[in-house]
Amino acid sequence: MRTALGRNAFETVARKSGSPRATGRHPACWIIAPLTTSGTEHHRVSAPTALKPGGSGKASRHSADDADIHEQRMGPNTILSVTDMDKVKWGPATVVRNDAQTLDGSVRVLHLSVADHVDMLYGRRVKAVPDATRWIESYTVPGQCVGVRVLAPDGASAAPEPPRRLYSIASSPYASRRDSAYVDASLIEIVVERCSSPEDAILAELGPGSQLEVTQVVGRGFCSLLDSYNGLTQALEEGRNLVLIGLGTRGMAALRSALTWQPVLAHASSHSVSALYVAHSAGRAAFLSEWDTWRDAGMRLRPLYTNPGAGLDDNAVVGTPGASSGAASASGGSAELDHDRCMELLQLALFMQPGGLE
Repeated sequence: MRTALGRNAFETVARKSGSPRATGRHPACWIIAPLTTSGTEHHRVSAPTALKPGGSGKASRHSADDADIHEQRMGPNTILSVTDMDKVKWGPATVVRNDAQTLDGSVRVLHLSVADHVDMLYGRRVKAVPDATRWIESYTVPGQCVGVRVLAPDGASAAPEPPRRLYSIASSPYASRRDSAYVDASLIEIVVERCSSPEDAILAELGPGSQLEVTQVVGRGFCSLLDSYNGLTQALEEGRNLVLIGLGTRGMAALRSALTWQPVLAHASSHSVSALYVAHSAGRAAFLSEWDTWRDAGMRLRPLYTNPGAGLDDNAVVGTPGASSGAASASGGSAELDHDRCMELLQLALFMQPGGLE
């Protein structure tokens, strides 16, 4: 029988993992993912209410003081609310490299250099004090994202408007800050899929030197599915086991930024860190060359394929073919993931596999 991984299923996870809903104390395991809009791969910027999967929005259980503490951990120019998207600022960026990250070459990693020159102030008592914050200082938590758009044919900037699509930053905050330390630019990586949309198809063909526009950093990054104000940094500080969930290409970009982040790597040496990655097939799975490195570091990566084929990973979850998988096969040429099949695979990985939440 086909089931959906909705509100009741995640409440079961909460009870099994000892979340505040069940015990009122610190949970032993958190299931967290980048906040996304329902039914799409686009990221949703969290509003001041926590939306439960399959349910309606309810006020966060945290007090105003708790919310203030969480907000202070975000970067200085980060967009946190959907109500602020109409005030988004665009800045110039340049493509440095365009690398393939799947076996079929459909998924590309764009290495971007975002203009980030800051003048330094000098005086009798101060030396080399920046007069503004750098763009990269807003990128503090894995799972945050940016909007990207191509310049007009004449090279002119388009009118300010909210981004149509948001792309997870695939490089970790540490790696981006390290690479940007001695240059007048912020260096980040994003992932695009050639067959995902017309916009992605254009971005996938860009070569070094191509000019783009990039927004300021958007979102809170990885957050608890049960409470958007509980983030990845808080889970690490409280010593909780982690289950990270990524859906599709953008989900893997966010997972990669978390699994290569030094605090998560250190956390994996003494706590359980698991990642569930839902992908179309092994041929379209991104960053395959890095999977063994993450596993050697103590993290469990389990791919979930909606259209499994040859060359499956030993830890892959494919389930039992059914009605929804047949529907997915019928659209095998599309980059879109079958929603019902994704929910079945997530439920199978979380509840029906041995040690799913260990």
